[in-house]
Amino acid sequence: MTVLANAVALFAFVVKGLAGFGPALFIVPTLSLVSPLKTVVPYTAFLLFLANLPMLYLVRRHLNVRRDLPAALAYALGIALGTHALIALPEMLLKKALGLVLLGFALWIFFRPSEPSKPPKETPGETLRLGLASFGGGFLVGMVGAGALPFLIYVPLRYPKNEARALFTAVFALGTLAWTLSYAATGLLRLEQVKLAFFTLPGVLLGLGLGNALASTLSQRAFARALGGLLVLPALKLLGLF
Repeated sequence: MTVLANAVALFAFVVKGLAGFGPALFIVPTLSLVSPLKTVVPYTAFLLFLANLPMLYLVRRHLNVRRDLPAALAYALGIALGTHALIALPEMLLKKALGLVLLGFALWIFFRPSEPSKPPKETPGETLRLGLASFGGGFLVGMVGAGALPFLIYVPLRYPKNEARALFTAVFALGTLAWTLSYAATGLLRLEQVKLAFFTLPGVLLGLGLGNALASTLSQRAFARALGGLLVLPALKLLGLF
């Protein structure tokens, strides 16, 4: 399991280093094919918390506390509420929900408009819209472990690449801490998952380094479309369509 987890993490965190998001979209569906979702999701939460610490350093120049903190708090609240849904709902229903989220995200990537040239003004309305998108994304992540769809769609529509990467990182850093604490409090995060997360760090760090090095050389749009294509197969598998 450690070898598989490192291989998946290497690929997933190249994506993270490039785009500022993405690892859970690959880690959770892939590992849930060989382990129960209620085991994979808490492991992923703790792993992403560890990984977001160096990522904060990489995007430090584009962080904005007034913008990022309210969004991060809304995301964390959504995760806490979504965790209760993870506990209450049956495994098959959760997997189908995850499949729908992945498929929706993959299709959106193919048809998304070009990224904006400048970020929106920091107004109360923008703070509210960003907070609602963050909360909705956090709820989905807490429930199925991946696919903060409202947040992942809203941010690239409103913010240029560098600001979007920083916003994703800041929100996910606090969100993964809340995510981890929620699973620990409910007994879903156990010692074996914590150990596996630490054993996966070589793949995480190598992936982050490669992704960050490639961030300035690849076409963001072409890269995003390639990711979308890769998400279709696990989405259909989770939905039981093949």
